Order: sequence, then C-alpha cells, then structure tokens
Amino acid sequence: MPVEITPAPPAPAPLSTTAIAGLARIRSLIEVVRRQTRAWVWIESLALIGLAGAAVFFGTMAFDWAVEPPVWVRILLVVLALVGLVAMVWGKLWGRLAVSMGDATLAALLERGHPGFRDSLSTAVELSTGPVGDVDRRLLERTIDEAVAVVGEVEPARLFRRRRLVATALAGGMAVASIAGLACLRPAVADLWTRRMLLLDDTPWPRRTGLEAEGFSAGIRKVARGTDVDLRVGADATREIPEVVDLRTRASRGGLWRTERMGVRGGVADGVQAFGHLIKGVNEDLDVEIRGGDARLRGLRLVVVDAPALESLECLAVLPGYLGGGTRAVSASRVLQVPRGSTVTLRFHATKPLRSATVVTVDDGVETRLAEVAEGAAGLPSQESGSGTREIAVELGPVDGERTLVARFTDTDGLDNREPISVVLSAVPDEAPQIAMRMRGISTAVTPQARIPLVGLVSDDHSLAEALATVAVKDGATVNVPVTRVKPGVPLVEFTDDRPEMIELEPLALTPGASLSVQVVARDGCTLDGGPNEGRSDAWSLDVVTPEALMAMLEAREILLRRRFESVVSDLSLARERLAAGLGATGAGEGRAGGEAGEGNGSGGGSEDGGNGSAAPEADGWALESGRLAESASRAAGETGEIARDFLAIRGELDNNRMLTEELEGRLVGQIATPLSAIAAGDLPGLATAVRSAAASDREAIVARADQVLARMRAVLDKMMELESYNEVIELLRGVIRTQEEIRSETLRRQRQRAKEALERP
Repeated sequence: MPVEITPAPPAPAPLSTTAIAGLARIRSLIEVVRRQTRAWVWIESLALIGLAGAAVFFGTMAFDWAVEPPVWVRILLVVLALVGLVAMVWGKLWGRLAVSMGDATLAALLERGHPGFRDSLSTAVELSTGPVGDVDRRLLERTIDEAVAVVGEVEPARLFRRRRLVATALAGGMAVASIAGLACLRPAVADLWTRRMLLLDDTPWPRRTGLEAEGFSAGIRKVARGTDVDLRVGADATREIPEVVDLRTRASRGGLWRTERMGVRGGVADGVQAFGHLIKGVNEDLDVEIRGGDARLRGLRLVVVDAPALESLECLAVLPGYLGGGTRAVSASRVLQVPRGSTVTLRFHATKPLRSATVVTVDDGVETRLAEVAEGAAGLPSQESGSGTREIAVELGPVDGERTLVARFTDTDGLDNREPISVVLSAVPDEAPQIAMRMRGISTAVTPQARIPLVGLVSDDHSLAEALATVAVKDGATVNVPVTRVKPGVPLVEFTDDRPEMIELEPLALTPGASLSVQVVARDGCTLDGGPNEGRSDAWSLDVVTPEALMAMLEAREILLRRRFESVVSDLSLARERLAAGLGATGAGEGRAGGEAGEGNGSGGGSEDGGNGSAAPEADGWALESGRLAESASRAAGETGEIARDFLAIRGELDNNRMLTEELEGRLVGQIATPLSAIAAGDLPGLATAVRSAAASDREAIVARADQVLARMRAVLDKMMELESYNEVIELLRGVIRTQEEIRSETLRRQRQRAKEALERP
C-alpha cells in the first residue's frame, strides 16, 4: 500500500532587522520595569517590616512598663509578635516576590499607564514570544513598529507611586532609627527590654515612684498560721512619694482580688515614707500586689506555715550527794520541782528545724542568757544547708530558790514561736522530819522506875538520819535516848501499839518530886547550807511521884469511873421501869374491862367501843416508852465501852509504871474491863435492836431481857464496889505505914538530939 507523505509547512520568513531591534527595545523596557518593581517590593516590604518591628518593640515596652506582666504573659507576647512578623515577611515580601512577573504581564502594566500603546505592546510581546507560523510577518513588524514608536515616550518611574514609597520608606527607616537611637541614647532601657522580653528576666522597670515591700525574699514572705500580718511598704522619699498606696490580695487557690487602702505610718525617716496595713488572721496563702503612683509590686506572695512550738520538754535532775546522787527524770510541766542542790539539765524540743534558739532566765524583768544556738554555730547548720536542729539544752548548777526560764525559737523560715515558752524551775527545800507521836498508857505522872511507850510516825521527805528521845529534868540534866528503830536512809518509821518505842526512866535515877519534859527529836541527812534539818514532836510534861501517890491518883479515877457507870445503870433501869409500868397499867385496864363486860346486859356494841377507845392510847404509850428504852440502851452501850477502855488504860498505866500485879490485872481486866466490853459490844446493842423491832405484845419479853442486861451490869458494878472496898483497906494500910515511918523518923531525930546533947555536956 503506498504511503502518502505530507509535505512540511514552509518555514516562516525571518523578521526584518528593524523589527528585531524594536523587539530588543521593548524587552529592555520591560526588564527595566521588572527591576524597578522588585526594588519597589523590597523597599516597601522592608519599610513595613521595620514599622511593624518598631510597633512591636515600643508596644511591648509600653505594655510591659505599665503592667509588668508575669513571665507567661511576656512569652505569649513574644510568640504573637514573632508570628505577626513572620506572617508579614511572608505576605509582604516573600509572597510578592514569588509572584511571576512575565513580559506579557509587565506589557499590560505599561499599556495601562500609557494609553498610546493601544494594545500594540502586549500584542507585539505575545506574538513575538509565541508561535509565529500563522502570524503575518508584515502585520507583526508593523505592530512592533507602533509599539517602538511609543517606547521612547515611556518613563518607567512614573508607573510607581513614588511619594507613597518614599513616605513608607522614610517611616520604616525612622522606625528602625528610633530603635537604634533608643539603644544608643538609653542603652539601659533597651537592655532591660531585652532581658525582660527576650531573656524573661523579672527585673522591674525604673519608676518615678520607688516602692519596696518589707519582709519579702524573692517575692515570698512566710508567716505563721492564724497570726495578724503587718504589711509594710517603703516609698523612696528621694523620688515621687505617692499619695495613695493600694494593697490587693487574693487567695492563692483562686478567687477575686480584694483591694484595701494602706495607711501612712509616720513621717519620712531615713529617706523612706512608710505605708502599712494589718491583715488579720491569715490562715491561707495569699497573692499580693501593691500599687502606688506609677510603681507596681507584683508577684508577691504570703505563704502560711506553722510557727515553731514546744514539742516536748525533758528535765533531768542529778540529786545532791546526801540524797544518794543519781539521775531523776522530772515530769514536764509549767513548774518543775527538783530537790534543792540538784544539777538540772533542760532540753527543749521544737516542732520544726530551727535557725536559732535561746534560753534566758528572767529575774525582776532582767533577762540573763543561759544558752544560745545560732545559724552557723556549732550544732546548728546554716540556713543554706537546708536543715536545722530541733533542740536546745541548758544546764544549771546546784539549784537554789526559784527561777523562771524562757525559751525562744526561730525556725528556718524566720518565724518565731507565737506563745511564750516559759517554765519555772523551783528548788524544793529539804523539809524537816515530821513527828506525829504520842505517849500510850501514861498520864501526867510517872514513878521513877516507869517506862514510857511512844507510838506514832517519824517521817522525812527524803530520808532520816537519826532520832532521839530527849528527857529533860527540871533544874537538872538532859538525857538523849536514841530511838533505835530509826536507821539512816529510812524515810519512814511507824511505831504501833504492838511495837512501841520504850523510854526507860529507871536508868535516870529520878527522885519523886522532880518534873520531866519528854520530846522526840529527828534529823535528816541534809549536807547543804544550814546543815541537817530537825523536827521536834510535842513536849510532854510529867511529874515524878511515888508509887503510892500514883496509885492514889489511879484509885481516884476508878471511883469516878464507878460513879459514871452507876449513872449508866440508873438511866437504863429508869427506862426499864417506865416500860414495865406500862405493862402493869395495861393488865389493870384489862381486868376492869372484863368486869364491866361481865356485869353488862349483853350490849356487845358498848363493850366493843370501849375496847377500841383504849387501843390507841396503849399503842402511843408503847411507842414512847420503847423508844426511850432503845435510846437508853444505845447510849449505855457507848458509855460502857468508854468505861471499859478507861479501865484498860488504868491497867496500862500500872504496867508502864511497873506496879501491875496479877491480882490487880485480874480485877481490872478479868472482873471489870472484859465484862464491860462484852456488855457494850453484845448485850446492850442486842437489847436496843430487840426493843426497836418488838411490838406492844412483846412488852413482857422485852422487860425480861432488860432485867437480864441490868443484872450483868449490876454484877460488874458490885465488883467495882468490892475493888473500892479493897482500895479503902489498902489506903488504911498506907496510913499505918505512914504513921510508922513518922514514928521511926521522930525516934531517929530524938536519938540524934540526945547524942548531940551528950556530946555538949562538960
């Protein structure tokens, strides 16, 4: 199959030399416009960027100066400024330069500025750069010639708004120059802006007004929980003093700001005008701002912490040697009592680590420092170490009297203890021994051969050293008899009725007619100033009498006891007779009532009324008389017991004076004291109980029981009478003995008289 070959189109005819030269002029003009456009874009963009940069610089400076925001706000401002500048560079410079500026675009731009082209310039550019196969060469050359004819009249600079560009460029240059000028003329301001905005430093801006808050370190002030905080601000008097200073506070956990006016504190002192405000009862952390004039103090904070307090107090007392030495722990209290002469160590333990601590003693308002630990001192780390001691100890020499000690704590936060930590150290003096003793079985007189039993207690607050029984004879010698049961180091000795302390008088060779004074003296082992302490009992005065005189005194006491017992028996017998009389009256009334009933004519109603009428008086009489008998029996029981004890006391006194015989003991104890004790303990209380529980119908039984008790009491009374008769016989014998002694003395006197007369005869 034959292949058909299409002939190639004929090559376009080349342009003429004149047309080619015209195209070169056109392209040269377009290139000039392109360069000027790019230059315009650069100048305008850089000017706008300079203006924006200056606006950011001065805007952030003004805002930072006026507000002094925290770091996070400044970071946000810097980020926003950088984002805005990058967006401006991208939109105003890079984005515009990236736009294509072709020949056709620039040709159309030239035609809009020069109507004389009448589209010839853009046509010539488009046809010359596109395919020209279908373009008439002559038409193209003519279009080029028309465009070239106008090119000579074109001024590219007139295509741009020069004034605007110049103004923008001048503004941008001035903006940049202002920044440079500020950096040159006020480098401190530019440097402060750089440090605050770029380096995020918190150095404040210089102000016309200078304010300084007292007590804040790095913007933090720690205060004790629950205390009233006095905020003080000093205004620099060499600068502008504000008329008003406001305090703004807000809870750190959030909330609204509270604004309060700070008051003026006095006048200007040391170049500072003070302002202050008292915040009461701070219990939570507070953010604080202070405003005065153009000055602003921000970023201040009150941090609430617990103040140091006393956690525990340890008191150790080393006892003086005479108390045995050794260490004794004293329970902590406001008043620490230790034995006088002790060496005391006090340790105050705080609830928090301490920066410093002192212990002083206060005497009449004058303080004397006893112990101190301070920051950096031995035993107390410095504040930089981050820790501190919790204890301060003080040692006091031999304690005498009373001292008030005050401890003061300052913790690592700089807070002092709120409550005063004061204790009173009281030296308890060694008390004198206490003696509570009495004579047992001794009255006011003793015989020369008597012994004196002493019963009771001898005690001391620490320990006894010795005890003596001092027997002083009037107008004679004083004899000290050791109390053998009191041993050194024993704090308490008890002398009971079973184990009394006996003082023997026989070794003293006393004579009747002398007077004694007996006293117990006890001493402790105190070795401090003043020597041992001495305690004394009551002094007992005694007369020394003959056994006969003492017996006569005891017999007189027996007679008084007998008469007292006679009175007891008489009272009980009288109460019994009254009760028995009521029994007889009741029997007679019953007989009369029976006779009247036998004589009656059967009027039963009348006799019944008569019986009821006598029942009430009979019941009242029984209650009265039985009550009297019960009361008399109870009273008799008490008195009988006392009488029995008195007879036993007589027996004891006879024994202590070595005058007790078996016959006397048998009569006083076996025949009198023991039966009386049995009656007082059993018979009489039993009678009183029976009377109270008996009814009127038991009258006869009660009378019989009372008779039995009275019989036993009268039997003992008869023994007393026999004893009294025996004593009377003894008294007669004593009289005979005294008469014989008198006759013997008279005989001896006469014999001496006769011998003297015989010797005197010549």
